[in-house]
Amino acid sequence: MSERFDPNARSVLVPVLVVGPASVHRFKFAVDTGANRTSMRAEFLRLLGFNPSAATRRRRMRSATGMAIAPVLTVPRIISLGQTRSDFEIAAHDPPEAIEADGLLGLDFFRGLVLTLDFTHGRVTLSRRRWWRFW
Repeated sequence: MSERFDPNARSVLVPVLVVGPASVHRFKFAVDTGANRTSMRAEFLRLLGFNPSAATRRRRMRSATGMAIAPVLTVPRIISLGQTRSDFEIAAHDPPEAIEADGLLGLDFFRGLVLTLDFTHGRVTLSRRRWWRFW
């Protein structure tokens, strides 16, 4: 599936649907290939019915701003760019101030898929196809 983005913006923003124990919400996440883990603002995890301060697991995460240790919660489902991940870990960590996003879509979400960022046409595509088979 493909989404349009502003190729002149500071970040590539995509819609993300996150399912929590109390509610389901649609957010805007920044595509962050420099982050090893998907994360979102703790306030939004609370909105979904989670309690980040009571999380029993913490993980080290790498992002554009460096390393951090953050509480990790398992969301029942996260959907973006036509792909669904179930029982998916999300770190409760605010993105850097310069990024106007609700969260960061990290490498853990993209693994096993083909991510294409087309800055000429302002399109981001995530698929299961292996493009190398066509070359």
